[in-house]
Parts: sequence; structure tokens; C-alpha cells
Amino acid sequence: MNFLFISEHLPIDTHASEVVFYRHFKQLIKNGHRVHILIDRNSYNNRKKDLWNQFVVHIIPNRKWYYLPFQPSGILKTTRFLCYYHIYTKKIITEQKIDKLIGYINGNFLMAFAAFVQRKTKLPLISFFHDDTNELNFGEDKKSVNDNTMEILNASTRIFIASEAFKKNWSEFSSKFTLLYPVPTAIKNVDTGSYKLKRRHIGYSGTVYNEILPSLEKISGYLAKMESDLTIIGNNEAAYTLLKHFKEVRCLPLFDTAQEANDYLISNCNVCLIVYPEDMNEMPWIKTCFPSKFIQYSILGLPTLIIAPIDSALGNWCNQNKWILYSDKYDFKLIDQLLIQAFTNPEVKKQVDYLQKKVFKPEIIQTIFEEVILA
Repeated sequence: MNFLFISEHLPIDTHASEVVFYRHFKQLIKNGHRVHILIDRNSYNNRKKDLWNQFVVHIIPNRKWYYLPFQPSGILKTTRFLCYYHIYTKKIITEQKIDKLIGYINGNFLMAFAAFVQRKTKLPLISFFHDDTNELNFGEDKKSVNDNTMEILNASTRIFIASEAFKKNWSEFSSKFTLLYPVPTAIKNVDTGSYKLKRRHIGYSGTVYNEILPSLEKISGYLAKMESDLTIIGNNEAAYTLLKHFKEVRCLPLFDTAQEANDYLISNCNVCLIVYPEDMNEMPWIKTCFPSKFIQYSILGLPTLIIAPIDSALGNWCNQNKWILYSDKYDFKLIDQLLIQAFTNPEVKKQVDYLQKKVFKPEIIQTIFEEVILA
């Protein structure tokens, strides 16, 4: 099959949604399919790194002398999309014999164009929904973002959701939803270095939102009293302020690839960490967001200490699955007991093994993806 992915976000071996697209699409190509990418010039120029050479990239301009200013709604949106469709996209779809469209429900630009193309061509559109757009936008664009989200949800034949919480937020589209966890990097012959470590070494790898900095500071204080180390691999320089207060904390910049981060965690950590604010209003998108870092930690065979509100997607998952290393509050004695269990309770290892082999295994997630997209 020939697919056309329409998004400002490229399938690149980096982090977050981009690496999820990269892994899924790369496997599609290895299985004999072709993946074309339609992206605007500005987003392409701002890419974090170059793409895999098996992806076919088509770039549409953000500016031409005859373009009217773009707006995410109304006649200015329609005018720009008509230009994009008739001058560029229609030719791509015809010449490349595109069978299906793929979209990403994010932002306020090309996700709406993906819906526009679907209406023009009547081709099936399958979309990824990783973060609820309404929980990420509170400014002047809130209405247009919601309207454009509704457009792509209506235009999509099937929608991949990252957590079951989307079914509550968007119940009218639940019949289109398929749960698809963010696919992790496959790991072969995992052999952690935890048996070599004399102390408890906690690892955090991924985006460090400003909203979780107070939580990281609190947990750093707890770990200092527990004679445990914490390494934060992240992209927020503000986290380095923790070094002034806690000698047990180490901060590293994000590695270029997920594999490098995995190698570090396997060799240097024996427990991983996910922390959220206790009050979900401080970080509203965790209501639906399911962190890919938890999936990757599990694939590495490392136990994960999770502190998250019970009403968050992750907290709800922990509650339903009776995750042993879970707390919905910051309580020193409780967290100390959870860390003790991470090293002494054999049921913790059983939980990790089950996720690693039966739930989060990359081949299982890719099979779910392909069953939908190739149907």
C-alpha cells in the first residue's frame, strides 16, 4: 500500500510522538509498503535531525506572493487549503497512487488539512491521537483548535488513542477508537547492570516539563534521605537547579536517540521514575496522556516508581492493574516502602515481566497498528 502522512511532525528517531511515527512507518516500509510525508517548509526546516532515506518527503510552502494570510478558521483557511490541494497534494495522490491517508491530531494547521484532503479525495484517513488538544490549549486558539480537532475526528475512519481516557473526553467518536500504546524500541538480550550497583540508582529519561519541577524537587529530597541517587536525562535546563541542593542528583541532556538513553538506563539505574503533580489541574493533559517512557522502562526490564493523580490516565491504569510501585500522593514513608518493594518483592518483577512480554512488546503493538491501517 501507499500511504500519505500529513503532519508538521516528522517520523524521526528522536522522542515523543515523532519516534512513535518513525518506528511504525519504518516497519511498514520493511514490510513492503511505501510511506510519503506531506509537511510544510517551516516545519521541515525546523526538524531535529534528518529523516530516514526510505521516506518520501513532499514539502509545501508556507509563503508565496499570491498567498493570503493563513488563519486556522474561516475563508482564509479554506483558501490556503484549496491552494495546497490543487497545486500540490492532488498531484501527489494521483502520481503516487496513494491508498490511505494518515493524520496526527495535534496543533492547528496540517491536522485540519488532513481532514480537508480526506473530504476531497474520500480516501480512508487513520489518525493518531496522543494528547487531547483541548487539554493543551487555553488561549485565543482554543475554539479553532477544538473545531479543527472535531473536523479530523469526523473525517477519520479509525483513530489510534494512547489511553482509554479519550473515550470519556470524546465519547461520540469512541466507536472509531483503537487503543495503541506508544511503540517502544525493541531490546534484545536485556541484561541490566543493577546487580553491580551498591546503592539505589533512580533514573528519569524524557521531557522535563516545568510543571513537574516541583515534584522532582520533592522526590529528590526524599531520595537524599533514603541514600538513593537520581539521574535526570531531560531537556529542561531548569532541572539543573536541583544540583545546588542535592548532591545525589545528576542531570544529563537528552541523548540523540532513544537507544542511547536505554543503554544508559540499563547500565546505570535499577529503578525508573515517573512523577506528576498531585493536583491534575497543574498539568491537565495527563488526564489522557499515557507516558511512552513507562513503556520503554518496562521493555528494559526495569521497575518503575510512579507518582500520579488517581484521575490521570496513568494513575487510573496503575489502579486498574494494581501496580505495586504506585502512589497518588507524595508521602515519604510510603515512597520509601515502595522503593524497598522494588528490590525485595518478587511480584514487582512479575509485573514488569508481564508488561515486557505480553503488553508492551513492540511486535504486539505493531501488529495492532498494522491490523487497522492495512484493513
